[in-house]
Amino acid sequence: MSSQEIEEATTAIQNHIVGFLTTLDDQMDDPRLSEIVEAAGTLQSKNLGQTPERCVEDALIWPILETLGYEYTPRPYYPVGDSDEQPDFRIDNLSETVIGENKSVNNFETAKGDIEGYLDSRRYEYGLSTDGFRWGMYAVETDERGRADLVTVVEEQNIAPAVRRIARKQGLVSYTDELQDNSTVEGVLGDFYQTFNHYGVRRAIGGLTEFYDLYLEVTTGGGEYQQLDAALVDAIEGPPDASQSEKLAFATLLVDRLAFVKLLADRGILDSVALHTQWSEHTQGLNRFRGSFYSQYLQPLFYDALSTPTPQRNAELPEMFIDVPYLGGGLFESILPAERAFDVPDSVMKPVLTQFIENEERTLVNEAAAGSILEMYTEEFESRALAGQIPQYYADIVDAYGAEIEYVESEIERTLRSFAGTEAR
Repeated sequence: MSSQEIEEATTAIQNHIVGFLTTLDDQMDDPRLSEIVEAAGTLQSKNLGQTPERCVEDALIWPILETLGYEYTPRPYYPVGDSDEQPDFRIDNLSETVIGENKSVNNFETAKGDIEGYLDSRRYEYGLSTDGFRWGMYAVETDERGRADLVTVVEEQNIAPAVRRIARKQGLVSYTDELQDNSTVEGVLGDFYQTFNHYGVRRAIGGLTEFYDLYLEVTTGGGEYQQLDAALVDAIEGPPDASQSEKLAFATLLVDRLAFVKLLADRGILDSVALHTQWSEHTQGLNRFRGSFYSQYLQPLFYDALSTPTPQRNAELPEMFIDVPYLGGGLFESILPAERAFDVPDSVMKPVLTQFIENEERTLVNEAAAGSILEMYTEEFESRALAGQIPQYYADIVDAYGAEIEYVESEIERTLRSFAGTEAR
């Protein structure tokens, strides 16, 4: 998450607060507004011309939810339970069932109590409570005696200190006491956004790691970080008749192959392969005028060295590949139709190498050792939607990765298993 994103979100939330305070100021006299902001008073319908909860929802909660990155449905219908006991909203862009309960400002504990009741009914997995100022995300766990306890999923946040400072700065309230805390508007709202934004909660309740999100970003551009200017699938240059599913399969296959190469290099099996060094030599030498890094370095490495037995290798194979071992598991053989006709521009290969392959280090190595990154991503953290876009190649990619690891373990002296045993000792 970039500092620019946090700053933009903080500014947006601050604007929502100003809008909310302005709405209250238009409908309430100054002493009542000061009571709400400064002394934890409660809103009353007679001051607003509408119910307090609806006022807070429209002017503050819904705008903040949108800035946090949530898609939501107000007053969702559930076929179980009394219609008068339905949650106030449902989050629609999380894989788990997350419902929300709103209350008017300074009524957070009531919202929290209602959420506990909903979650204890076992109809919902997670609940978000808010009164617009305080925010909490919870689940219910059962102890050894079968009693349900409300547990905090992400740390509760309170933006009331920021609201007070903004109200004072806008001249909307009168006050006599100085604020005792040293917090700033930017600090309070920045912490709130980083804790409660969609990605943060998604990670907390779904187990998604930064590593797997970046994997999705690299292949399809669908991650939360948006660190790359272009996704592989959009930049790949394929045969004229290549389908979108074939391009996506090639993207995931390329990342799996790069991960496996780094895995073996870090284990000392590919001593002569150093992606970072080879990339630097490519960009600084004449090779960049002869073709892409993929066509000049990775294609020969994959197809002519790693997947070709030593006696059968072309005599013109670059000298750097002479000592590259033959891997017989099939990962580096052509899996897709006309696979050698695919190419990747250097402009896209650079961020893939620098931000994912080289930057991930042990994380990538550890995940690669467990099997295809594609399989781990779709099965452990997310739905199988990504794999579902490449149905005719998904199993082949996963099987080739597994076969390659099995081959390395059985045929190469310095195996992944022996390395892991050494580290354990």
